Amino acid sequence: MSRPIVTVIYAELTAPVVRAQTPPLLRAWRDAGRRVDAAAFTSPRALFAPGARTAKRNAAAVLAAAIGREPWLRTHLPRDIGLTGLGTALATALRDRGDDDAVLFCRQPRAALVGIAARDRMAKHGRRASVVLDLRGLRDEEYLLTLGKSEAQCTASQRARLDVYRTQERDACRGADSVLCVSRPMMRIVKQRYGLADERLGRAPNHSGEARARSSDDAEATRTKVRAELGVADGALLVIYSGTMAAWQKPDTSALLVKALESHRPDVRLLFLTPEQDAAKAAVAQTGLKDVLFRSAKGDEVERYLCAADYGLLLRDESLVNLAACPVKFGEYLACGVRPILTPGIGDQSDLCRDAGLGVVIGLSDVKNAAKQIALDLARPGTVDAAGRAHRRAWAEANITPGNVAARILEFVDGGGRA
Repeated sequence: MSRPIVTVIYAELTAPVVRAQTPPLLRAWRDAGRRVDAAAFTSPRALFAPGARTAKRNAAAVLAAAIGREPWLRTHLPRDIGLTGLGTALATALRDRGDDDAVLFCRQPRAALVGIAARDRMAKHGRRASVVLDLRGLRDEEYLLTLGKSEAQCTASQRARLDVYRTQERDACRGADSVLCVSRPMMRIVKQRYGLADERLGRAPNHSGEARARSSDDAEATRTKVRAELGVADGALLVIYSGTMAAWQKPDTSALLVKALESHRPDVRLLFLTPEQDAAKAAVAQTGLKDVLFRSAKGDEVERYLCAADYGLLLRDESLVNLAACPVKFGEYLACGVRPILTPGIGDQSDLCRDAGLGVVIGLSDVKNAAKQIALDLARPGTVDAAGRAHRRAWAEANITPGNVAARILEFVDGGGRA
């Protein structure tokens, strides 16, 4: 009999990426006949702050809908104190819920450390739970990128936090039964850092989400309708920037790139789809770019706007963070037929765009030359026409839907081999 899968989440229950990625996987496993469950350790803020309480309640409801029962929730202590004790509590909860032989699918290192403690506790009572660390990023490198500093520039307190992140990741990777990565470069980095055997490493990308406009007819009808709402002509070129205005997403460079593209396509329009519209307008004001569209959207509305676009911007600087990454946005673009514009060295995605013809890869050392590369891409058949959009939607449907990725993960956790 197949073992149940219990997802373990620590401090990230309300994070948008968790809500977008985790419940669809659980729902897909459940639809495939697997018993699923969820345990989440939430911030102490959720006990007191009204906004945090509401966010926790809403996120828990989404998780409950995916697993068909209420998830097990517990508040964690500040500053990651007592992870082993939380593991003991989790072991008791798993026994009470009938999950003490489960695969603990632990999102990120802190959740895995709790899961490892729970597994070891249950092993003393003859139970055979196992831990899969679902590693979505390199936390120490992400922290440095957020700070905008090299390690040598960090303060003493920042270096202390960096050491904590590194210790947590090391102990989680070495203590878990297996580690699931989002890209081949991440697998290589984890293997080099922690000396893990090949059979303990697997790979599964972030899934594309559950796009409603799956068929070509639906997607093309949505495209026509939204472009009319935006005032974008049928034949005009629409480039979309989707996301926050975080500096590492290069919003300023994105606007400059579209400005340079005007010399090749005077009809190009840029759509900034972001919750930070004032910051987006400030970025555009520095470029002289006119007729820019600014919108904010949530949930299904994001998909509607994506369906209207021809190209989607996904620009990053070269770094270990981006080398190991698998941006959720990449799958969202493809599922809606959008052709990604990427920089080199983004996980598996940059090479995939070249090999499968899914997008265009550009350098940013010379923005005018990058715009020329896009213009050349535009001249090729099957890039931003209906056939190209259909090709990208079909590729996403065949490779990165929640069901596809869930099946890939199951093959890894059940077979003990490469995913």
